[in-house]
Amino acid sequence: WVDLGVHGSRLMGDTSTIAQVHPRQLTEALMASAQCRGATFKVAKVEEVLTEANPAGGLKVVGVKMEGGDVIPADTVVVAMGPWSQTAAKGLTLPPIFGQKYHSVLMQNSRELSEAVFFQGLGDPEVYPRPKGEVYVTGFPDAPITVTEAPGEEEVRLEVGDRLVAAVRLASSELQQATVETTQACHLPVSQDGVPLIGPIPGVSGAFIASGHSCWGILNAPATGLAMSQLLIDGRSECLDLSAFDPARLL
Repeated sequence: WVDLGVHGSRLMGDTSTIAQVHPRQLTEALMASAQCRGATFKVAKVEEVLTEANPAGGLKVVGVKMEGGDVIPADTVVVAMGPWSQTAAKGLTLPPIFGQKYHSVLMQNSRELSEAVFFQGLGDPEVYPRPKGEVYVTGFPDAPITVTEAPGEEEVRLEVGDRLVAAVRLASSELQQATVETTQACHLPVSQDGVPLIGPIPGVSGAFIASGHSCWGILNAPATGLAMSQLLIDGRSECLDLSAFDPARLL
């Protein structure tokens, strides 16, 4: 379906080596599985992680304060809020986590496409075909910043979406006929050195962080979750050496 203006291409893999997951469907499936095993899912806004003096030195987690004043007692807290981690973890000292805004558009094609394509040039857009003719297109990232927009309230600049659509239509006569269904934006969480933060938060017993995966969050989330579960339950990760991701390196 890429038939216009392309000077060359390189195959990255096939169905035996490459697959695509839908981010929302994956996260909802993981949460549903956790709930079947006894986990509780609560939608709320955390105002502060509560701590008190630890007899062994430093501080220890005793709970989280919710918007409205309710307190949930807890001896362990994992901060996994992407670019909003510092906002969600008031009361803790975290390394800076920035957000890099990416815009994306959802286009509807008349047929289901197959290959995902990563372009070099025209702003380097990335095109991910999905079932039933849906096509996800992203690119033209902003510079990383400290995020002040609330989750779900990100400013969407329609002109960036228009640039994405124009770039794709320059490369595909078929997508020139596809309709634009949605233009949206999100923030990818990035650390100061570009390496994720995974592990204990220094100085506070029971406080942990798992964030800063940038565009690789969905790919690395299951492995991160497994490593964190081992760290919380057994005191160390057996599946992955977390030393390179230690948050202390940036404090």
